[in-house]
Amino acid sequence: MTRISILEDVKAVLTAQKEALENKRGDIYVREQKALGEALAGFYGVFPEEVEVEVTRGSVYFKMTHPDYSYKKELFNLYLRENYSFDGENKKSYTGIDLSYYTTSTKGVDAWELKRLQMLGAIAGVVYEKHDEIVDAANAAVLSFKDEYTEVYKEMQEIGQEIRTVEVQIATIKKEQISNDLLNEGVKFDKGVNIQLKHNYTPYITDIKLTNISKSGKTATAVFTFFRGTTTSSEDNVRINDIIDQVLGFNKSIVK
Repeated sequence: MTRISILEDVKAVLTAQKEALENKRGDIYVREQKALGEALAGFYGVFPEEVEVEVTRGSVYFKMTHPDYSYKKELFNLYLRENYSFDGENKKSYTGIDLSYYTTSTKGVDAWELKRLQMLGAIAGVVYEKHDEIVDAANAAVLSFKDEYTEVYKEMQEIGQEIRTVEVQIATIKKEQISNDLLNEGVKFDKGVNIQLKHNYTPYITDIKLTNISKSGKTATAVFTFFRGTTTSSEDNVRINDIIDQVLGFNKSIVK
């Protein structure tokens, strides 16, 4: 096995581990939202059966079937105000709760809108009377999940760093191989590619080779074939590193 294939296998294992952690994080989120929904359910007041209550991270959406729409229309929403200064001593995830609703005017007896206004008044009363209790209940519900999130994020960061390290190693090896090929037999592409040789010159070519390396090792002469041509052409004083990086970007098009 080549060094690259070994590193690719390592990366595949790490990627699988990262995906497993992402699934674990998703599971924590689902359980957290379920706990949050259960903790807040007792504060909603009494609503008709057709009212749908949806809890997502920090938000509670109230919706109800409307005779003019194929979907359940928004009634109003509650938003838990997140504590962005969360630290080790201040363990509250939420500092308050906000009520959001749209305004409209009714024409005559608009049963749906008038019913919405009645329910809006009910939920407004709940927020007014139970604000602190709601926030405390929300904080208590999600607190137990903080350590789980912290541990998963820590593991994901560590594996993410390992993956980036492996990717750098793979890129370094590929760059070394391309550099060696360019300075020896040259590189051929299975299709035409644009390689910028100078800031105002980017020919469409099928192969390229670097010759006449300067004493500094920074510049060379690029020898190449145009996509629609059979004779070679050349360009002096091209920057070697720039050419290597561009060819690396077309790695999948290189004829092995």
